[in-house]
Amino acid sequence: MNKPKIRKVYKQVLALIAIPFILTGCKKADCDLNKRHVHKYVGSNNKGTIVNYFDSEYETVRDSYEDYHLHDFHYNRQEEYIEITKEDEEFYKVKNKRFYGPDNWDFLYNTMNSKRDYIEYEYTTSDEDGTHYHWHRDRNYRNNTGKVRIYHYRFCGHRFVYKDGKWIDERSPFVDDIREIINDYPYFEIDCYKRVHKDYKVDKKKLANLKIWDINEFKQPDYDNKELNTNTKWGYYE
Repeated sequence: MNKPKIRKVYKQVLALIAIPFILTGCKKADCDLNKRHVHKYVGSNNKGTIVNYFDSEYETVRDSYEDYHLHDFHYNRQEEYIEITKEDEEFYKVKNKRFYGPDNWDFLYNTMNSKRDYIEYEYTTSDEDGTHYHWHRDRNYRNNTGKVRIYHYRFCGHRFVYKDGKWIDERSPFVDDIREIINDYPYFEIDCYKRVHKDYKVDKKKLANLKIWDINEFKQPDYDNKELNTNTKWGYYE
């Protein structure tokens, strides 16, 4: 079961709803709704917008993610909410900040598109302690050794399986294109990727004209087709 049973979507303004609280209803503070529910939240950053649902009454829900540096992602509560069952309530606790990928494909595609392969060049510096090796993205940097490194991103998703009376979070293998896994693992974190690399040795005289595609062996996502459903299949990587 990848998605909880959704009973009904309401679009009333919450401030106008005045239903007496009863024991079978919402037990969260500052909430007058008399049925179990989760609220719709919307957030955005430079990669686009995410629609998500949280078991929360806060006006803003914060998510943190790593992308070279620690960043905050803020979701803002909307008027809409979804009526849920007790079983679904447990699902949302396990799901936590992960969002439903098929409903947020533009955001995932933009994430892939921003994580293009790139190349770094090894160079050396010397001081009284000896020779030191470093990496730089400038091919014309001083004292290049001829060793280059290609960085590549792979992506993973999650699915939630109801087993033995509880929800289990299962992570997918890492793949080159999110479309390989999104049907089976439809939930994602904002930083749903990891960086891998391969090293190559190149004649230093050829560095000036070297293009990443001359040596790059990594398989690429289907950037040319933004559609969600494609037949791109490159295989899994742990």
